Amino acid sequence: MTESIEPPSVAVSSAHAHASRSQDARLRLLLSAERLYAENGLEAVSLRHICRAAGNGNNNAVQYHFGGERGLLEAIVSYRVPPLDQRRAELLGAARATADPLGVRELMDVLMRPLAEEARRPGSHYVGFLGRFASHPPERHPWWVGGAPAGPVGHEVSMAILDRLAAVPEPLRGLRLRHVVSLCLPALAGYGQSPTGGAPRGSADARDVVPYDLYVTDLFDIAAAALTAPLSSGADSSQ
Repeated sequence: MTESIEPPSVAVSSAHAHASRSQDARLRLLLSAERLYAENGLEAVSLRHICRAAGNGNNNAVQYHFGGERGLLEAIVSYRVPPLDQRRAELLGAARATADPLGVRELMDVLMRPLAEEARRPGSHYVGFLGRFASHPPERHPWWVGGAPAGPVGHEVSMAILDRLAAVPEPLRGLRLRHVVSLCLPALAGYGQSPTGGAPRGSADARDVVPYDLYVTDLFDIAAAALTAPLSSGADSSQ
C-alpha cells in the first residue's frame, strides 16, 4: 500500500496550526503560572497544579515547553520585560529632556512606574509574581537570564541609582535598592486590598481612599527617602 503524501500547501498549513496550538498552550501555562505564583508563592505551587490551571491534561507540559520550573520562571520574565523596559526607555528620555543629570527620585520613577502601570493592567499578575522573590536570594531571581539582566534599561537605571548613593557606604547601596524595591512591589500589587486603596465608591470608607496616582507618588517618595537616608551616627559600616 502506497503511503499518501500531503501536498506542500497542506503540510505547511498543518505545521502552522500545530505551532499555533503549541504557542497557545505555552502562553496558557505561562500566564497560569504567573497568577498562581503571585497568589500563593513559589513553594506552594507545583508544576502539576500549573498544568491543571492551564487546562492542560499533560502533567509534563511545563517540562516539555520550558524544560522545568527555572525555565518557566525565566519565560515569565522574558515575556513581560520587553514592553516594560521599552516604557522605561520612554520615561528616561522624557526625564532627561527636562533635567539631566537625574536625581534618585526621578530615577526611581523611571525604574518603578512601568511596574505601577503593569499592576493595574487587567489579566497581569506580574508585579505580584515579582514580589514573591523579595525573600529569595538574588541568584534565585529569574531577572538574570543567561547571566545577563533581562531588562537592559532597568539595569542601567538601577546602576545610575547606586552611583548617586555616594553618601551611603558601598556595601549597603545594593542592599538598600533591593529593600526599597521589595517594599514597592507588594505595595503596588496589593493596592486594591489595602485599607486606603480600592474601597467601592459610595461606601463608608470611600472618603479614605487614596487615588492610585497619589498612592504611587507617595510610595516612590518614601522609596527615594529610604535610599538616600544618612546612616545613623555611631553606626560602623565596616563591621
